[in-house]
Amino acid sequence: MASQRFWANAALFHVWVVFVVALEEEMSESVARKLRSGLGEELYQTHGVELFFNNTPIDLIDITDGDSMLITFFLDDPLPLGTEEVVLQEISPDSFGHITMSPDQWQVDNSDFVKGDDGRWTGSFNLTGTFLGFSKIIILLKDRQGEDLAATALYEVKVQRSDKLWDLIFTIGMIVLVAIAYVNMGCAIDMEIIKRVLKKPVAPAIGLCSQYLFMPITSYVLGYILFYDSPAQWLGLFMIGSSPGGGGSNLWTYLLGGSLDLSVTMTLVSTIVAFGALPMWVYALATTIFRDGNFSELPYNQIAGMVVGLIVPCAVGVLIKKYHPNTAGILKKMLTPVAVIFIIFASTVGVYINLYIFSFFTWKVIIAGFALPWLGFTFGAVVSMLFRRSWEEVIAISIETGIQNTGLAVGVIKNTFNQRNCHLSYVASMVNCIVNIIGAGFDWRPSLLKFYHIK
Repeated sequence: MASQRFWANAALFHVWVVFVVALEEEMSESVARKLRSGLGEELYQTHGVELFFNNTPIDLIDITDGDSMLITFFLDDPLPLGTEEVVLQEISPDSFGHITMSPDQWQVDNSDFVKGDDGRWTGSFNLTGTFLGFSKIIILLKDRQGEDLAATALYEVKVQRSDKLWDLIFTIGMIVLVAIAYVNMGCAIDMEIIKRVLKKPVAPAIGLCSQYLFMPITSYVLGYILFYDSPAQWLGLFMIGSSPGGGGSNLWTYLLGGSLDLSVTMTLVSTIVAFGALPMWVYALATTIFRDGNFSELPYNQIAGMVVGLIVPCAVGVLIKKYHPNTAGILKKMLTPVAVIFIIFASTVGVYINLYIFSFFTWKVIIAGFALPWLGFTFGAVVSMLFRRSWEEVIAISIETGIQNTGLAVGVIKNTFNQRNCHLSYVASMVNCIVNIIGAGFDWRPSLLKFYHIK
């Protein structure tokens, strides 16, 4: 009965987990080949152009959704013989229109497209960010029949989300709820049980092996199968599989009747072990996925912050339990309502401010999102039962294995990619965020909340 109840409850919370997906991979070489074949190989990147904003030359157009900017461009002279029209075109790596441009075409020698005193042709257009993501623009030179005569290089466009009041409310709300939850967990844990667990650390050892052997290897293989042609997505999946347990695992363990003492212990131990295990896997396998990434600077400060963020509020709860047991009893009873409020808040306000993510639906990411954590759940449960652990410990180890710390994975991704690869950083971050949300519930850590705002 207990086993059936656990899997029923685990399946139940997945019924209302939000389906979100990652941004499609960056414009691939195949798309570039299609562009070249459509324009003619001799036309691709054959005409010089300079873009200016506020009299400053720009290579990357960085804009916030809803904002507009006036861009002036200069085309080298002479124009190809027979040029009658100049056309702006967006080349999107996905099916979304991330920008609008007005005007997007000019007739040669009209009042808006003229030859300046410096001998170059000049035009201006308003570019408006309409949807989060990355895109490219190209300028085409056409003849009277609309045939392409020449084309400029592709220019990168990055559209970021604007900071809104709801984002601030959500961030503050999540920080407050997480802090309250950890204090309440401190009131609920039994230090004597934790001491016994650490003296005979069989259960934590099972969890560590599951987290730092099974999950990294599984995520690597799964990424190879699903995202071989998209290194950013593959790396994002691998990094979430190589990360320690997430804070959401403690709440789910408590709600599903598992051992909270073991869960908190495992989260703390796995986060500390991440100082050594994470760089080991990064240097062993991450470089085979993305060879040009900067893996020399891992976010050790972030790992330390997570350790402190777990210990301090839990220690406050333990002290309350020691010196004010009556108050601790009340706070312990409040842990379940706090967990439920946490989940409801994340699944309502969090969904409302991130509705745009529903547009990024891809079947591969959905498969990865379910497969990785559920393989972790299953492996942790099976190994725990083979070692004859109690059912409460089986639940804790299973959930701790499947729920990873997305915030840390995002931190590694952002350190890995430089500004030139900001698109890859975004794609990889989206993948491991979605894996955690789809497969393991709403582990919205404060360090993750702003990652939707592309850096």
